[in-house]
Amino acid sequence: MRYIDRNKFREKVETFGWEVVRQAQINAMEGFNLLQKKNHINNNPLWNQLQPIMLTLSNNKCWYSEAPIGNSDFEVDHFRPKGKSKQKNDFKDPNSKSTILKENGYWWLAYEWSNYRLSGGLANKIRRDRLGDCEETHGKGDYFPLDCNDVGRIADDEENINCEIPILLDPFSQEDVSLLAFDSNGEAISAGLNDYENERVLQSIFYYHLDLEQLNKERLMCWKDCEREILEIKELIDSAPDERARRLAVASCFRRLMDYVKNPDRPYSSTVKSCVRFYSKLEGFNWLDRFVTTILI
Repeated sequence: MRYIDRNKFREKVETFGWEVVRQAQINAMEGFNLLQKKNHINNNPLWNQLQPIMLTLSNNKCWYSEAPIGNSDFEVDHFRPKGKSKQKNDFKDPNSKSTILKENGYWWLAYEWSNYRLSGGLANKIRRDRLGDCEETHGKGDYFPLDCNDVGRIADDEENINCEIPILLDPFSQEDVSLLAFDSNGEAISAGLNDYENERVLQSIFYYHLDLEQLNKERLMCWKDCEREILEIKELIDSAPDERARRLAVASCFRRLMDYVKNPDRPYSSTVKSCVRFYSKLEGFNWLDRFVTTILI
């Protein structure tokens, strides 16, 4: 998952003049009943005008999966679904039924820029994994699970949504992004510190289809590339004849790994960070721990 600075998105949206577009649509729906509003929204997907801005913010990557987005293979996802909102009774059970949380969805947020997330089609559409050996269907679609067990509750129509506690990880939240990690097989795992955080991650992996075999394979290649860099540098460090040579080798490592982590054009940067953190905890790689401390924080 790629962290997206909400304030930068706001600035670009304001520069674009989205508020004029949003207000025009609100005015156009004045006096409409709910069905008429939904029809108007479906026939006026003006949010697609913001796709170029959203692509720029993530360097043509899906905000959920960090996968490169090819020609037309991207969509503006309504984080809170505009048509209908539901959740699986048990997302771990492929035969589980779904419960509708809001029959009419969050229609009043259809033209709110803060409800938009850029998604590749594989993460947003309900489909099965064509490369994996299973018939289960994953994908966000109209799903938006909520935590209603404590203080959270489902917002009424046109109500402030702050009363809700979303379960899905949000690219706008640095904390949420940090909860998602990857292993040496390229598979998405939880970096949560408790059962609640782990549950959020697992549901996000399911609904965003982050366990797609295609993504696993591409993330695995990314992990291997980073791993090769780390091991090559370790060999240089271990064979350094003196302290000066060792320091030069460490500096070289930092420069090379910096490109993997900070280069905005590289996909799956979160996988690289997971690889670096993994090796930094192993014996003999204490020098890599400094990279984690100075670069990955």
